[in-house]
Amino acid sequence: MLAWLLLAHLLADFVLQTEAIAGGKFGHGRPAWRALGIHSLIVAAVNAPLLLVFGLPGLAYVMLTTASHLLIDRDKIVLTLRRTAPHGAGSTASWVGITEESTEGAADPAVEMLAMTEATADGTPFDRSWSPVPAALFAADQLAHLAILFGLWLLLLSSTQPVTGWVDVVNGLLRSADREVVSRAALLLVVLLDLAIVNVRAASLFVVTLVRAPRQRTPLAEVDGTPSPARIGATIGILERLLICALMLAGAVATIGLVVAAKTLARFKQLDDREFAEYYLLGTLASVTIAVVSSLVAQAALV
Repeated sequence: MLAWLLLAHLLADFVLQTEAIAGGKFGHGRPAWRALGIHSLIVAAVNAPLLLVFGLPGLAYVMLTTASHLLIDRDKIVLTLRRTAPHGAGSTASWVGITEESTEGAADPAVEMLAMTEATADGTPFDRSWSPVPAALFAADQLAHLAILFGLWLLLLSSTQPVTGWVDVVNGLLRSADREVVSRAALLLVVLLDLAIVNVRAASLFVVTLVRAPRQRTPLAEVDGTPSPARIGATIGILERLLICALMLAGAVATIGLVVAAKTLARFKQLDDREFAEYYLLGTLASVTIAVVSSLVAQAALV
């Protein structure tokens, strides 16, 4: 049940939330509240099947989850705008573009830094006003959502039996199928989906929020039909995390070092630049940590 609830949360926050909705939440006045309201409706929609499964306790879960999601997101937005808004020439709009809700995806730290350097090749000084606050707010926001999810599950659903009508529908669909086999297969599928969303979407957004300086935005869009370095880097980072997850689940933990070493070898000459090396190390450690920790959680869920 927890795996299903987590999947609903990840779908609402990292799959179904569009760039327009995410960016709109960081505005002011009615448009910002409208975007936040749409996001809250998405949260309610993905959890709505709980009404069919648990009846009134499911309804209570959906209502409390939606309300808490709205309040937590709004608090995080206010704190982000208050504590990390750019100074001088930077505007709130430009900062919004590099927060975790940006759906363009995160780049591999090494390619991010290279793209940053190229972006300032015209002589414009690179803005090094980096801060860990945006990433900390991202993590705090997600931990708060997960704490609410676990607390409401414990309070409302953990000891609640599915309604009779739902049980009858499931029994009618499964007929003579082995319930234990179906249950294990469903759990495996949901856990793998959770793991994929965390490492493809959530981790990408967290890493890009962590490594980017507030007033420096690396374009991910293609120029003249050629993918930007950041776009390629985003793909590298995703593949790296998915490979680490696969190795963790397969028990080949020692091989993970070879994956990181191979990527580092490709950037070896650039590591002479201390600033580049720091950005690279910061992003790589964050990326690998998320892949390893999420894999360990997945392994625990499948035991």
